[in-house]
Amino acid sequence: MIQNNPKLIRAYESDASQITGQASQVIIPETLNELQEAIKLNSRITIRGGGTGLSGGAVPNGGIIIDMSKLNKINEFNKIRKTIEVEAGVILDELNQFLELSNLEFPVQPSSHETCTIGGMIATNAVGSRAIKHGRTSNWIEWLEIIDPAGKLQRKNKSDISDFSGLEGISGIIYRACLKLSDKVYRTADIIEKDEITKIIDQVKALKRNQNVSMIEFYDRRVSQMLGLGYSYHLLIEYESDEGKITGGKYKQIMAIRDNVYPLLACDGNNIIEDPKLFLDKIPELISWLENNSIPVFGHISVGILHPCFCGKNKDKIPDMMRLVKRLSGQVSGEHGIGLLKKQYLEEQDKKLIKIIKQRNDFLNKFNIGKVVD
Repeated sequence: MIQNNPKLIRAYESDASQITGQASQVIIPETLNELQEAIKLNSRITIRGGGTGLSGGAVPNGGIIIDMSKLNKINEFNKIRKTIEVEAGVILDELNQFLELSNLEFPVQPSSHETCTIGGMIATNAVGSRAIKHGRTSNWIEWLEIIDPAGKLQRKNKSDISDFSGLEGISGIIYRACLKLSDKVYRTADIIEKDEITKIIDQVKALKRNQNVSMIEFYDRRVSQMLGLGYSYHLLIEYESDEGKITGGKYKQIMAIRDNVYPLLACDGNNIIEDPKLFLDKIPELISWLENNSIPVFGHISVGILHPCFCGKNKDKIPDMMRLVKRLSGQVSGEHGIGLLKKQYLEEQDKKLIKIIKQRNDFLNKFNIGKVVD
């Protein structure tokens, strides 16, 4: 399906990052053949999944947009081997709804699970809140099928997955994947309150020794107060056991609140979200800097990923924060990707490596031009 309506195209020219680009056309393929033809006939292609990316990865830089949402078939499901083959446009929640009757699940859980696609999760190597237990999306991939710039379908096994998972669509279009699954388990939760950030760090270290802990989310004092928890630091802990005091319906409610933390902050004007990643012992220094600059923060503290949320008035502080993150030996992006927003912060050595991977796979330089690297 080809869309040339200017109003519809404009709707595709931005994503959750709020950056706006420019495109000439939107193509929504419904079959593999349609996808291959679109790739063969066009020289500048931006790939779009659910549009939930926060770094501008789906923002067009001229050329066409390929919307993968109609390539959403669930193919072979092997309950015994715990694997499933899915097209890139399958939405995570819909996949898990399909698996529910078999008491299985795909356990990587970003906050955007209601709308994010499997292809987008693979492209950004999504982490989510359960990273301490289940790791990144790439840990759960058996093989990928990608389309190269000549329109050829290729299968990539585990040794080649790193050329595509986490490369944000610059090396090829992910068409289909075979995913590993896990047993669905009973989950409970707890909320822990501390009055000092150092006590939070000590608590996280203790919790990480518990193999049943699948999530440790951090809320600073400002975010905690916004959630009605009081003006202290808080941890939300999820257990894959009956250890937590929050169960049943209350557990579901607290997880729904967790998913809405960023939307609540965005509605309060703090809509520019970042995702630095640091070693646990370095986090207090960053928290102190954020508090001194009135920047609220939450995040997946178990794996060192934080989400400072900036407003229009203090967004000029972002480069200062990035310099601090680098000085603390951290990463400028822990899960959202580089996209358009963070290119300037990439180390030269990383840029060189990424360019080599892109040139090897996108040998006609068609895919997501201007993203991650120039």
